[in-house]
Amino acid sequence: MPFLLFLILLLPALTLAENSSPFPWPPGEQLTYLIEWGPIDAAEATFTAQAETKREGIERFELFLRSRGPIEAFFPIRTRITSLTQIHPWRTTEYIQDRNEGGNIRNRRTLPDYSVRLGRFFPAPGKPEENFDLLEGAYEDFGSMLYHVRTHPWKPGAYVTWQVIENKEPLFAKISCPQIDTIEIEDHPPRRLIEIFGEPHGSSARYKGWMKIWMTDDARRLPLLAKLKFQYGTFTIRLIRGGGPELDYRPDGEPVPILSELESTPNR
Repeated sequence: MPFLLFLILLLPALTLAENSSPFPWPPGEQLTYLIEWGPIDAAEATFTAQAETKREGIERFELFLRSRGPIEAFFPIRTRITSLTQIHPWRTTEYIQDRNEGGNIRNRRTLPDYSVRLGRFFPAPGKPEENFDLLEGAYEDFGSMLYHVRTHPWKPGAYVTWQVIENKEPLFAKISCPQIDTIEIEDHPPRRLIEIFGEPHGSSARYKGWMKIWMTDDARRLPLLAKLKFQYGTFTIRLIRGGGPELDYRPDGEPVPILSELESTPNR
């Protein structure tokens, strides 16, 4: 499941959106995706972006992952991943994992200290921290990468290699841009899209898999659809809330219910 999150989160120049945000996303933006495992609705993932009010220059990115369908019955998931990301320069400052997956509860925290190139990993409450060396340069985490992809100044054929923190293991991801063009994906009408391809790189290539993302070529850089392939099979990830009626996936013309919202609604 951690590598599923890694590939899920592998999901062009900073532009001024209509809401006066300096980023492609408006303050408090919330995007929810349906994750399909073949014909099965496996999970939903809600991403939220907002400024960290107590720390200037820091964005707070959160992912809430909830299982759906038969996965909910056999391997229920309620996981929240939080990334505190410095914008200038772009780099992770804190990475928090509150995982509840199949009854296995884990609370982990990673703090990189770039001044001394040391990482501090807290494996669980009450357990001693574990230190590890940081390589030179900035680090991503699995919560910041999607947003960095949306702000990068992509051109067809370009690629970047990012260092990624996962617990205390350094990983590497190669993200490339095969094309920016008018593209038709599944039942969506043709529109200008940026196609992104992500895969583990270098020593991380032992994790077999890849992910392809299509996001809008406009001010918001909205990821609409992704295809994911790794050892557990093929996944399709669709935007179901946050893009508006023209961009959200609506089978039979109806919006897909978001189960995490339904379960948080008080009974009347």
